[in-house]
Amino acid sequence: MRASSKSKSVLTTSLFFLLLVLIIGMSGCSSSDNRINSSTHSNSAAGNGTVQASDSGDKVITVAIAADTGLDRLDAGAYEGSMNVHAMIYDGLVEYGEKGEILPSLAESWDISEDGKVYTFHLRQGVKFSDGTEFNADAVKFSFERWVKDPANSLNVATALESLEVVDKHTITMTFNKAYYPFLTELSFARPVRIISPTAVEPAGDINGTFVRAIGTGPWMAESYKTDQEAILVSNPNYWGDMPKLSKIIMKVIPDPQSRVLALQSGDVDIAGGQMGKLPVESVPVIEADASLTLQKSPGTSSHFMIFNYNTPALQDLNVRKAINLAMNKKSIVTDLMNGIGQEAKGLFPLTVPYVTESNNTWYGFDPGEAKQLLAAAGYKDSDGDGIAEKDGNPLEFNFVLQQAEYPEWKTISELIQSELKEIGIAVNLQVLEPNAYYDALWTSKAYDLILYRTYDDAYNPHSFLLSLFHRSAEASAVVWSDAELEAQIDTAVGAMDLQERQSAYDSIFLSMYKEAMFAAVYFPDDILAVNHRVTGFKPGYTTFTPVFWNQLDVDSK
Repeated sequence: MRASSKSKSVLTTSLFFLLLVLIIGMSGCSSSDNRINSSTHSNSAAGNGTVQASDSGDKVITVAIAADTGLDRLDAGAYEGSMNVHAMIYDGLVEYGEKGEILPSLAESWDISEDGKVYTFHLRQGVKFSDGTEFNADAVKFSFERWVKDPANSLNVATALESLEVVDKHTITMTFNKAYYPFLTELSFARPVRIISPTAVEPAGDINGTFVRAIGTGPWMAESYKTDQEAILVSNPNYWGDMPKLSKIIMKVIPDPQSRVLALQSGDVDIAGGQMGKLPVESVPVIEADASLTLQKSPGTSSHFMIFNYNTPALQDLNVRKAINLAMNKKSIVTDLMNGIGQEAKGLFPLTVPYVTESNNTWYGFDPGEAKQLLAAAGYKDSDGDGIAEKDGNPLEFNFVLQQAEYPEWKTISELIQSELKEIGIAVNLQVLEPNAYYDALWTSKAYDLILYRTYDDAYNPHSFLLSLFHRSAEASAVVWSDAELEAQIDTAVGAMDLQERQSAYDSIFLSMYKEAMFAAVYFPDDILAVNHRVTGFKPGYTTFTPVFWNQLDVDSK
């Protein structure tokens, strides 16, 4: 249809004013404009989902991270890239709350069958992905089918899943081949169970398609990315929940811990620490003395402990294992070595872990005198006056393996333990290994008598850690301690759908560990982060993959 002359006149006038606005807008730009075009970066992380940075009035913070985010390969159904950024861009069906409480997320509610095998999720309505496409049951089915097909996936929620049924647009049913209470906990993990848009792959909607861009329903979306330098996230305008107060978060890669402290002091970064990149314990007084910074401490969900090699003959004696526990001054580790950061270890897990209570979280105290008596009862005594106890002419001597690369504080802690064990007549030879050799000793060669290790964090405790380290697999015996009765108790706990029955099973597990001294508790570390005073609304998260409630952060305008 042809336009009338009147229409042409209106169109010409409109175009004139549009051109005038564009000219005025362009004349207002200068070299001081802080807008960032993603095309200027070495990698475009978001493809069609990329947005331009907002105006100079944006609320922006910079966060120090220890390693590259991998934003260009941040597939929700894979294990690549930063877990922290996974959880910022992608939502799960459920969310992990304080001490393991399972909270609604993309699923508003759910029903579980009486036999614990069928889960029906009722999905949140009106939700869109960051590219504007609709979130629905088909998108959930697409996401799950993409990652459960990987034979390397060991999560129970994947290996036990028998079927996925889309009931209607906002309802999906999952049927499993067994009852396993942590299904919901696993569904809260940062990866690979988060929900991705079918448009994030090519061809779109193909579960075998190639990942192209990170498109989720979370509060943040990718803007731009420089490998091994920085990743920039901006708030998702389509987010279904409470919108973030910040408009942009810059994730800056700073691998060296001391350099992260210097960046905090100079104001180059606003937040550092925690699982994003640990801060050295020795730098804590420096941070606390800096008027521009606040040190945020919160009880962690992991612990450090000593594993006994049950193939070492002397360690098969319960009295020897008890003596080692009693010889270690765990309170001194916190007060004298860790500058008061952390808690005295009183079991395998701290109280921040689900099913750990004051009554079942008991362990051996510090009593070198009793430790010596137990060694004597086991037949060990120092017959030649060299300070080391012997039995049948064999000195009580152990090789103690550790690593420093990931946990630099382990060297100092181990040296203290070495001196304490010598006081009761046990010789300890420290072996500091590189990470690859260390993990080979732990998992494969078993080339140690004693080895320092740590539990997992938050959503992976206690069930995943117990299954991984205290339970035999189809291929091998348990890593930490092989005990058929304990394994049966773990099986009972993870299969119990009744909360009271589950708690009772965990009580029995922790009691068995105590009675048999299956390990030596060492240290409960705190999570520490440093925050610039200009950042407000800081609250630590409940998981390592959500170390901060990012949406609550704001910046002081003063």
